[in-house]
Amino acid sequence: MKTQLCNYITQGALAAVCAFGLIVPVLAVDPDLPYSSGSTGADGPLTFRQVITGGRSSFGMTYDAARDRIVMFGGGLQNVNQNDTWIFDGANWTRVFPTTTPVQRYGHRLVFDAKRGEVLMFGGNRGDVRLNDTWVWNGSNWTEKSPANKPSAREYYAICYDAAREKVVLNGGIGNTETWTWDGTDWKLETPSVSPPGHSNSMMAYDAARQEVVLFGNHGATWIWNGTTWAQRGSAAVPSARNHLAMDYDPVRQEVVMFSGSNVSDTWTWNGANWTRKSPNRQIAGRQGQGMVWHRGLERMVAMGGDIPGVENWSADTDFWNGTDWVAHSGKVQFFDLNAKANGIFNFTTINIPSGVFVRFLKNIGNTPVRWLASQDVIINGAIEANGEFGANDLPPGVPARGGPGGFDGGLGGIRIDASGSYVGSPGQGLGGGDPGTAPQTNPNLRDAKHGGFKDVYGNAFLQPLIGGSGGGGGSSSADWNGGNGAGGGGAILIASSRDIAINGRISANGGEYQWSNASYGGRGSGGAILLRADRISGPGSVETYGGVTGNPNGRIRIEAYIRSLTGAQNPVAVVGLPAASGQLNQVGTLNIVSVDGLNVVQPPTGNQLSPDVVFSKAGTVSVVIKGTGIPDGTPVSLRVTTGTGVIPGGPVNMVGGSATINVAVPAGLGTLQAKAEFQAQ
Repeated sequence: MKTQLCNYITQGALAAVCAFGLIVPVLAVDPDLPYSSGSTGADGPLTFRQVITGGRSSFGMTYDAARDRIVMFGGGLQNVNQNDTWIFDGANWTRVFPTTTPVQRYGHRLVFDAKRGEVLMFGGNRGDVRLNDTWVWNGSNWTEKSPANKPSAREYYAICYDAAREKVVLNGGIGNTETWTWDGTDWKLETPSVSPPGHSNSMMAYDAARQEVVLFGNHGATWIWNGTTWAQRGSAAVPSARNHLAMDYDPVRQEVVMFSGSNVSDTWTWNGANWTRKSPNRQIAGRQGQGMVWHRGLERMVAMGGDIPGVENWSADTDFWNGTDWVAHSGKVQFFDLNAKANGIFNFTTINIPSGVFVRFLKNIGNTPVRWLASQDVIINGAIEANGEFGANDLPPGVPARGGPGGFDGGLGGIRIDASGSYVGSPGQGLGGGDPGTAPQTNPNLRDAKHGGFKDVYGNAFLQPLIGGSGGGGGSSSADWNGGNGAGGGGAILIASSRDIAINGRISANGGEYQWSNASYGGRGSGGAILLRADRISGPGSVETYGGVTGNPNGRIRIEAYIRSLTGAQNPVAVVGLPAASGQLNQVGTLNIVSVDGLNVVQPPTGNQLSPDVVFSKAGTVSVVIKGTGIPDGTPVSLRVTTGTGVIPGGPVNMVGGSATINVAVPAGLGTLQAKAEFQAQ
């Protein structure tokens, strides 16, 4: 199924084909449970990178050079302090479970003590009390130390390993000016002749090329420790003062790298004399409470987590700094690119969605549904999201809220009268696309758009063919405000396994929600379709295809297995049955409006209401030529014409030789055209 918009005075060729047919199950090769997904396994295992579940901020993180691993401990997650230990091997984060674990905390630091070959952790804040305990990590377990002397309880101090003196150096925290060193057994309070002003939330790094410790932070000055005392050092350019920054030394380029802090999105380097602000092609979002350390094996800086206000608190993003640019490695949201397969069909061996990962999709040019076939087990601990987009008001002209893969776009809100001369919005795409608003604010019945439809318009209990949800219509405009945009319809996804599907997380193909504009409401996108087939389908996870909000308007869910023990929520409740043969996986046809009143329509149409795809000079009867691909002759084709005075039906006219011509009377002004067809597959 393919959806297109074609503005004229009209906008839209909507191809929509719906086939209804029962496919009976057949025996496969497994002597125990006979279903076969048909997967060849040619695409190998489908895996995604494991992240720190939920993300993290204000944690401790360092590179364990003895074991070529990054170690992360504790920090804050959703305002709850943690005491978990995670290891990064250069590709994935893995939680480990030592026999002994320190109490939960935030604002602490980790540092690798190269002389002793172990990771050191000091203090932090438990949430109700500051700490001053000392722990070491040996690669498999935590051990608490009992030094005779130690700093007072504190958090957000600065710390690093001084390789020239073979000691760990600690400075500041909670506004303190003290400098302490750790020799592997005891802490010692140093007595420098000069000290930085009291600070917290600052960071230190050891500059190996110059054998000195560099301190920078919320005092906005650069301080150097030479093993005996501190000295302030000037620079032609100086980063702004900041809290909760990240800083470490790059031995390849022999410079200290500093990233962000106080939500400032910048990257700086220090060469012993000057700071230089870098200009990467990709600068990652400003944040605070993140970690960044040098990974010797990767020869990269590895940044992880932090708070990103207004975007994502408790980030789980892992990014690499290569000396010039930031490169994305992993995060909570990871994308699956459907462009690798024009038909959307993938043949995997296994499928594994890690906990904390949200899989979303890059649609292919044909907007096909997602079809994942697996010859072995499918384990979904994270989330698969084939959702339609939110009908946001700030979408650029001509850019709709997109449907999920295999789903349909939302309609566009009407352009303000003083720019377009018309109130009318555009309808949502898909066979159940919502009608647009066509009247000014004074008429609420015709001002606000209608929601996209699904279950009462097309589709059936067998999900044959597999089709996503329709978009909500666009609301009408007012004299000086654009109308609300309609939301995208939920996508369509098939997951089939010759063995088991275990859902511990979530699968969703929800329609998008609308946003109110000062002129009108757009419509919600309808829910999409989820079809699961396997020997066994189990787990406490959820499956949902609702439209914008729970229950309005829903899509469809079908679960086919010999053993079904899925105990999580289903919205709406799934239709169940035995697994059906995969067959040809229900490829559907397309429709395109190719000309209007003798004027050719450029393919694909832009859908920009300020620059219509087809323009004519007067009202009257126009001839609309529609061509189909993969649609049988004799199929009735209909038009929906949306104008400033309402919605006008056109047709139906039967397809002959792959083409249909419909004559319809249209008034002057801006409007849209959509074509649709439904036929019974044989």
